[in-house]
Amino acid sequence: MSGFMDKTTFFIAGMAIVLYYFSFHQTGEFPWAATQRAGGYVLEIIPKILLGFLIGAILPDILPREIVESWLSARSGGRGILVGWIIGGVMPMGAPFVLYPMAIGLMKGGAGIGPIVTMLTSSALMGPFRIVIFEIPIMGWEFFTARMLSVFWVPPVAGYLAQTAGTYIK
Repeated sequence: MSGFMDKTTFFIAGMAIVLYYFSFHQTGEFPWAATQRAGGYVLEIIPKILLGFLIGAILPDILPREIVESWLSARSGGRGILVGWIIGGVMPMGAPFVLYPMAIGLMKGGAGIGPIVTMLTSSALMGPFRIVIFEIPIMGWEFFTARMLSVFWVPPVAGYLAQTAGTYIK
């Protein structure tokens, strides 16, 4: 994790400044409406982020490290990838406020990068809410089946690649 004023923060701040400059340049006025919308988004999202980080922060305290290391560590091998694949497949991607803090908490508790990458990738590709609420009703069973057949294998492959890369990055 990085600090408050890291390269990412400076990059995002730069993007915001440039976009607000272009808006001001086009209209001749400061974009107050956009700023108010942004404030509304912040007020809507802060409780979710706070609760997600509370969940992520408590996981290392309540999950026995031996269990996390046995089931999700870098040494857990295929079992860790499988568990990450299943966890991600049942977690809704619409819950990044819980999923990413949970991933941080699991890693602090001994989980390896491979199972966590598998979990995040699985959630992004196979989250149940997007399938049940959007994909099947809008796109139909044929599309859903074709998409699942083409992506179900990606999470474990990504996990194995991340696990391998993680051993070289350290």
